[in-house]
Amino acid sequence: MGSAILKKRLIEDIGTLSEKTVREVADFVGYLKLREDRWFIDYADKRAAEAKEQKKAGKKFIRLEDLQKEHQ
Repeated sequence: MGSAILKKRLIEDIGTLSEKTVREVADFVGYLKLREDRWFIDYADKRAAEAKEQKKAGKKFIRLEDLQKEHQ
């Protein structure tokens, strides 16, 4: 599928979403653009290495599923 057709289809699909969902889509697009930035990749790698070391040292982490339940 060509890029122009894909973009047109995406715009049409977004047009059928609620305003709240469109905002979520826009936030996700922002995230996708951000995650390609070198500084973000370096930051994520650094945080992952720190977490790995902390886990080896015995630190307990809250599971993502538990955090999500708290915020629903």
